[in-house]
Amino acid sequence: MLVKIAWKNVWRSRSRSLVVIGSIIVGVWALLFGSGFMNGFLVSYMANIINHDISNIQIHNPKFKQDFDVRYFIANGKAKAAAVRQWPGVRGATTRTIVSGMISSPKKAAGVQIRGVDLKNEALVTRLDSMVAEGTYFTGIKRNPIIIGSRMAENLGVKLRSKVVLTFNDGHGNITAGAFRIVGIVESSSVAISETYAFVRQQDLTKLVALGDIVHEIAILTQPQTDEAAIITRYRQTYNHDLVESWRELAPELAVMNEMYGNMLYVLMGIILTALVFGIVNTMLMAVLERFRELGMLMAVGMNKARVYLMIMIETVFLGVAGAPIGLLAGWLTIYYFRMHGVDLSNYSEGLEAFGYSALLYPYLDNQVYFIVTLGVVVTALVSALYPAWKAIKLKPVEALHKL
Repeated sequence: MLVKIAWKNVWRSRSRSLVVIGSIIVGVWALLFGSGFMNGFLVSYMANIINHDISNIQIHNPKFKQDFDVRYFIANGKAKAAAVRQWPGVRGATTRTIVSGMISSPKKAAGVQIRGVDLKNEALVTRLDSMVAEGTYFTGIKRNPIIIGSRMAENLGVKLRSKVVLTFNDGHGNITAGAFRIVGIVESSSVAISETYAFVRQQDLTKLVALGDIVHEIAILTQPQTDEAAIITRYRQTYNHDLVESWRELAPELAVMNEMYGNMLYVLMGIILTALVFGIVNTMLMAVLERFRELGMLMAVGMNKARVYLMIMIETVFLGVAGAPIGLLAGWLTIYYFRMHGVDLSNYSEGLEAFGYSALLYPYLDNQVYFIVTLGVVVTALVSALYPAWKAIKLKPVEALHKL
């Protein structure tokens, strides 16, 4: 009986109820889309760093990362990488020879990290070949081809087939240099790839380093939903002299950003739900004040305060239940549409790429967020009902019956 009465009371002032339900719909939609938009930024940034640069796991000589000395290489690096490729959960593993030095053109010079890459496996792990915007992926130039980022090319004032000189210390501490010709220019929102790295064939670089066919880094890309810790543990048990790190250790700022996003989601949820609380409280309080005589009469004929309190609570929950599903559906449809087509932020591409973000954003939300938002709306409705319901049971039936 109380449920029927509460449902009818909700629609006694149709326009007012529709305004509250509309605000709940808009609030839930804004919460979902805002969260998906922020998550899209985070996922895009993390995916770009992991898939195109650091990968899920990296392996080095423990001393190499102290000062990137070329003498500290991974013993039997290529054989280890070949073995890791056969492990369950591993999508690909590539080897790199890494040297820090200078890159110079006729116009300018700059610091650079020279990466000698295994062409086939590098393309599999980081998809470097797909990032080549101009030129080719190491084809068309036979002797010492090099690929650089678009910003580095701009800074050096070079273009395709321009000659650049790489200068660095070889494995014996001697300064050595090599002339390379630009075969490709990559476009990437990653600052490191666009400005810092220069990619050459591994065999070309190892000749100049003069330490043989050495490997400084093994990068491993895992299959989706693979436990990285299991692969790291297996590697340490098999080859216990190497330094093995996951992306969380290689780029701790990504882990911090992931945690910050979770906190920002709850902050955003708190702001929107708090605004809804005030709207619902205002509406229900007005409804209670308008029904003083009616509520007084109900209590005078025997309805106890607990039932009056429960009736007001049910009315408020109905408002939330009526608006939340529509808001959830609208939010899901919006996120689904833009996840398929993307949000075009090309007008802000220069600023976004400076921070490592893509100009095309794909909003994304985990399924658990929809559950959290639904629970949040229900709790909000219950909290919003507390004061109006308390106000209702404070009525004295005799005074309420005489109130105009």
